[in-house]
Amino acid sequence: RSALVHEVADLWFHSMVLLSARGLSPAEVIEELSRRFGRSGLEEKAAR
Repeated sequence: RSALVHEVADLWFHSMVLLSARGLSPAEVIEELSRRFGRSGLEEKAAR
């Protein structure tokens, strides 16, 4: 359990660094997740 928490923390940290380097904000990712909420993976893929 603690190893998974450690790995996810690393993933989140590096994701935040990448977002910042590309001029994006966490809010943009949250908006995208909100847009996808309640939609199946097939529906989401078809909407691209």
